[in-house]
Amino acid sequence: MSSQPIPAAAPQPEGGAYAPFAHRDFRLFFLARLVNSFGTNIMMPALGWQIYAMTHSPLALGVIGIVVFVPVMLTSIPAGQIADRFERRTAYRAAQVVLVANAALFCGLSLAGTRQLWPFYLGAAIFGAGKTLSMPVATAWMPHLIPREQFPRAVSWTSSTWQISSATGPVLAGWAIYAGGEALIYGLAALCYGMSLLCAHGIAVRSKGGGAKGTGLAGLFGGLSYIGGNRLLLGLISLDVVALFLGGATALLPAYAYDVLHVGERGFGLLRAAPACGSLAMGMLLAHRPLRRGVGVWLFGSVALYGVATVAFGLSRSLPLSLAALLVLGSAETTGNFIRQTLVQLSTHDDMRGRVTAVMMMFGSARSELGEMESGFLASLIGVVPAVAAGGVAVVLVAGLWLRMFPALGRIDRLLDAVVVPDRPQFRRIK
Repeated sequence: MSSQPIPAAAPQPEGGAYAPFAHRDFRLFFLARLVNSFGTNIMMPALGWQIYAMTHSPLALGVIGIVVFVPVMLTSIPAGQIADRFERRTAYRAAQVVLVANAALFCGLSLAGTRQLWPFYLGAAIFGAGKTLSMPVATAWMPHLIPREQFPRAVSWTSSTWQISSATGPVLAGWAIYAGGEALIYGLAALCYGMSLLCAHGIAVRSKGGGAKGTGLAGLFGGLSYIGGNRLLLGLISLDVVALFLGGATALLPAYAYDVLHVGERGFGLLRAAPACGSLAMGMLLAHRPLRRGVGVWLFGSVALYGVATVAFGLSRSLPLSLAALLVLGSAETTGNFIRQTLVQLSTHDDMRGRVTAVMMMFGSARSELGEMESGFLASLIGVVPAVAAGGVAVVLVAGLWLRMFPALGRIDRLLDAVVVPDRPQFRRIK
């Protein structure tokens, strides 16, 4: 096993905010991730809107989450093994082919005027499988495209691909549904995934892990044991899962647009875009002014702020106030995600990164998709507004509880305090 988490030649200066873009392969990778994220952020809001328009049921929205989560749960561990064993460019392109086919299926169902729900849920399951392969492969591949010293900025930029697409995609989806219907959106999503495939094909750097050492179940579940043996990694990942699982306000945005705020399709697009606009603004700020000190304080503060913003959104009856709360929610989530991703990736060996990322993705999907199911189920029992507000309060409580359970997380000072020592990952201070 190598002793460096991110292979690099001689140390290089960190450079400015745009230093990672000096590398051609990173530029292509960034574009590949941007169009991939854009495809997802126009396709999945359109699917949620279409399902709710057919059923007017919060529970039906929640079912989307569970049918996406099941294939993620079943395939995350094998996907991590693929990311660490096989050539990553090839695996990434295969994932894009699955996503193109998935978007084409949704397009065909919409053009045919299908009113049954199960074909759409089947398509959502295919999407879950495609994204499960795509994410660990991309995460394990990206560190090879830039020097280690530029990695925190590269993480911020690649994270911003999601925020950029989240800010613009739902608005476009809302207007396109209003003007031309869901089939148009699904066709555009297929085009985006196809462009991601072409960009990945143009990247010259090949990346293959150390062969996913270990055989049988020990090798397959290596990511779980690796995380379980490091209390700080365990704390980082579990905080994300538990806190944001409880704060799933965005899953109920169609219900808010229809029944609470009464703003229709175009207002729905604005609501879906607002968290992403806050995320994008924070992502750009982090790219230009990375966190220097007090990283642990920022981590727990961002989670608590996410909960407060969720409560404010849940209780609001004003569109401007709701949009403002969602902007704050998005910026807080991005701050926490940036810190978690950077610390986890910097402290993970290259030949374990795919499997660790796959475990994070499996738990992240539990947070996201199962969180949507939980929000939809709870809303069907106690109402949409109480469900969102209660979730926000729970997030604030979790932030305090995790700070008490994992105090070392709150004491992390700098991002580059995350280093790997052979065979036993840990955090230590870099002098």
